[in-house]
Amino acid sequence: MSSPVRILGFVNHIAPVPDIEDEIRQAFEWGVDVVVAQGTGSDWGPYWLGSGEQVSANQAANVEPYVRAALQHGVPFVFSLGIAGADVHLETCLRGFDEMCERNGWSPEVGVVRSEIGKDYLAAAVADGPPVVPCSEGAGHQPLTLADVADVERVVALIGPEPVQELLGRGVDGVLTGRALDIGLFMALPMMRGIPTAVAAHAGKLLECGGLALEPGDSGRSVWASLDETGFEVRSPSRHARASVRSLVSHTFYERAHPTLEENPGGTLDLSQATYQETATGIRCEGARWHEAPYTLLLEGARREGFRAVTLLGVREPELLRQARTWTEAAEREVRSAPRFAAHVAAGRLRISTRIFGLDAVLGELEPNEKVTGHEAGVLVDVVAADEELAREAAYFAFIRLFIGPYPGRKTTAGNAAAPIMPVVIPVSAVYTFSIYHLLPLADPVEPFRLGVERFPRAGAVREEAADAAV
Repeated sequence: MSSPVRILGFVNHIAPVPDIEDEIRQAFEWGVDVVVAQGTGSDWGPYWLGSGEQVSANQAANVEPYVRAALQHGVPFVFSLGIAGADVHLETCLRGFDEMCERNGWSPEVGVVRSEIGKDYLAAAVADGPPVVPCSEGAGHQPLTLADVADVERVVALIGPEPVQELLGRGVDGVLTGRALDIGLFMALPMMRGIPTAVAAHAGKLLECGGLALEPGDSGRSVWASLDETGFEVRSPSRHARASVRSLVSHTFYERAHPTLEENPGGTLDLSQATYQETATGIRCEGARWHEAPYTLLLEGARREGFRAVTLLGVREPELLRQARTWTEAAEREVRSAPRFAAHVAAGRLRISTRIFGLDAVLGELEPNEKVTGHEAGVLVDVVAADEELAREAAYFAFIRLFIGPYPGRKTTAGNAAAPIMPVVIPVSAVYTFSIYHLLPLADPVEPFRLGVERFPRAGAVREEAADAAV
């Protein structure tokens, strides 16, 4: 019988609560075998991946108290970093990790997994391997084409537990990865120590968002679990939150299309028979099952579509509010049919849409309530065009039609819509789409990735080499 594996979990792209040191101390009093945190995701869409820009969250500062505790107690840490998780994002985070280690006088030996997929590698897989199919209906071409690969800016794969296991097996102090399957980070060490895949995956599902699975849910807090061969117990290290049956069960529905099944690399996590029982110290979870399947990894690839410009108007004139949607639709038609824009629209180089906050901005056509605005509404005109100049020109054209254009029942020629922000047209950024959201079949779950072991702080070593060269 394998020994229990105890995990302290958190989310590293969210700043920790002020009393996080107390939570960490409590968790280590219970015992911790590994500290795990996810820091990648596609929640914010494809922009970060396509642009190569880094999210503003300071992930090194967020992990610092956890790394300190892990090094002091001699247990490994496993973190994914960089939100989008491509090489450029991971490297930004590794520089922050460098500085943190140097500031604290730490010199850990760390395994690094770079999970960006080279375009040459992917093109060869498309040309020579089994079909690379979309992960769901409407997620891209069926199957992936060489043209898709050529057009994409960057591609990452959500690594499973195997690359992490490979590096942990080398005896490193910790593992840092780019884009990764959240629950895979949590599964790695338990499975190495004999915990069944179903138990490890179920625990990973509940721990992946840290304190979000507690009551009250807060991803700035941590969560703790002890895994054995038949299940695991979840506890809150915080005296300000607790694990409850309700909070844990509700979190099992997080980011999943099916209420009890979740497809993962190499199999499906089945929670249809899972049980949750309150104990004296936490919640005991059992009954998960794992159904083996061919091994596939989810690919995320972003393609540049154009440039976005927006304009915002505020409306509280009652007659205009009563016909808000027909008013904006008329402005959209005028943009699309204007001689200066019509050819661009027909060629797919320009598109315009409006969202009315206070009417249907969130659900659009799926809005189930009666389409009636309140006493005021905000109108956001969203233009995506082939280049910035075209986007700005079309956004201004739409703004003018809405700002002073006629509508039935208008009493005054001005003042019916307000411009709350100057300039009235706001250039936003390049626009990207997930052009690749496909499943890559793999015989070897480690083979596509670049794994290495590095001594931190690397920045100090680089400065020393530069000084030697100067001498």
